[in-house]
Amino acid sequence: MKKDLHKERTQRTIKLNNNQGDEADDLYLHIIQMFGCIQKTTAEDATKLLVLGDVEVEISIGSILIEWTKNSMVSETIANSILIMIIGLNTSEKNVLSESRLKERSDDAWRAQELQNLLQEQFGNSFSVDEKDEKKENAKNGSVTIGKSKAIIDFSTMKLVDCNSNPLKGRVESILDIGKKLTTPLC
Repeated sequence: MKKDLHKERTQRTIKLNNNQGDEADDLYLHIIQMFGCIQKTTAEDATKLLVLGDVEVEISIGSILIEWTKNSMVSETIANSILIMIIGLNTSEKNVLSESRLKERSDDAWRAQELQNLLQEQFGNSFSVDEKDEKKENAKNGSVTIGKSKAIIDFSTMKLVDCNSNPLKGRVESILDIGKKLTTPLC
């Protein structure tokens, strides 16, 4: 991994609670989930990650080394995010998706489920999935009904199919835009 000799770098080493590789594996999966594509190199005793071209994370059994460009707001924010992940992993139960579930993130069913969750949070009981589908995660369409206003959503395309109210249409389209952004990797 190349370092720019003209920029001052900052390092932080964090000791893990145990010497097992579980926390390191979990951290790796968390970083992929948060930042999308990263550069990874693996040596016999450590895994090195380059996040968004500047923050280096060296994961070895028992410790994690983070290095970033000093006085770079973006790099410091990324490094702080990774530090928070480490603290969370050291203090909580496993809460990360397994690697096989991570690969399914691009799957349409996962995207549809996330969109359904957003619509349920926004509209509560006014939101429903298509009754024809036996399982909620297999539903192809959903609807939001508020009074006489109704919006029909296609989960596979993440688009509004039909709506008879402009204010409701605007709210649903806004949630669809948020859903698209949330289910797309950062890079």
